[in-house]
Amino acid sequence: MERKILRKVKDRFNLFNDGRKLNSNKRKYVIKAVQSMIEAAQTNELLRLGEAYGYYGHQPRQRANKLSIGETEVINIKGRPVVVENVPSNCTTSLSCSDDGIVTHEQDIFDTPTGRIIDSLIKSGVGGWSWATSGRDGSSAGGECITNNYYGMDYVLQPNYLSLDHPQMMMESTQQHDKLLESLASNGFDDDSADNIIKSFSRQTANPERIAELETETMYLEGVNASLEEEVKALKRGKDMLLEAVESLPFYLTTEQKDAISNLSSERDLKVISMMFESVGDKKLKTFEPANATVSATGEKMKHEINYSGTRRRFS
Repeated sequence: MERKILRKVKDRFNLFNDGRKLNSNKRKYVIKAVQSMIEAAQTNELLRLGEAYGYYGHQPRQRANKLSIGETEVINIKGRPVVVENVPSNCTTSLSCSDDGIVTHEQDIFDTPTGRIIDSLIKSGVGGWSWATSGRDGSSAGGECITNNYYGMDYVLQPNYLSLDHPQMMMESTQQHDKLLESLASNGFDDDSADNIIKSFSRQTANPERIAELETETMYLEGVNASLEEEVKALKRGKDMLLEAVESLPFYLTTEQKDAISNLSSERDLKVISMMFESVGDKKLKTFEPANATVSATGEKMKHEINYSGTRRRFS
């Protein structure tokens, strides 16, 4: 699918120095493994085809519980299948890693809502890039990290490795708030939308786990609402078909009887319908002899000759 590109950006980070004074990253990447991952046929194919997609935050991948995700995924939330759309915000166009651990990458930022948010964050010095890779994670045991496959770069508010090219600023500063607000406005967001986006940044920074829970709960409720809407539409279609069938009945129905048949939602509706059927059942049905019918017999064979030219009969 052809996507409009907002702009191209280039960035770098150091696998041997995450740039943090506190809560530093404990991963010890094997550079040869990283370079092999980048040079792998699968990675080169993703880059060549423009399919190394990235997203605003890791949540789309976390929701689907996999690193390679489609634009539409069906996930289970509380036992209910929910369809979610994953609109990419960017795409990796080049990727390299030097022997001293400097990862250099280029991204096409898409002209999508999330792409414009990322563009605003970059211009304001908020957040950074975080790659999505698979392999062996030895950080918990102090061991080495071996990367196998590359899937793309996501833009997050608290990256494990700070950018070497775009210094990060604190969201709490008034200067940063105003700069981000201005950048969001330049990307087409109105004042209310920009303010809501900034507030969501603050909430995610303060309690990312709770935000993830709320997002899951929201998707669940949206899924329930969508299901209910489909049920309501199905019931309406059924009601319309029933009313159409009722109109073709060979006897007259009052408005009250039609409403009772189409709704059937109360004891009164049931009573109206019961009385209607009782009324239909009380009518005596008559049969009529055809006019001027004559019967003749030849041998054992019977022949019925009916003449319809006589008086016209009407059935009621």
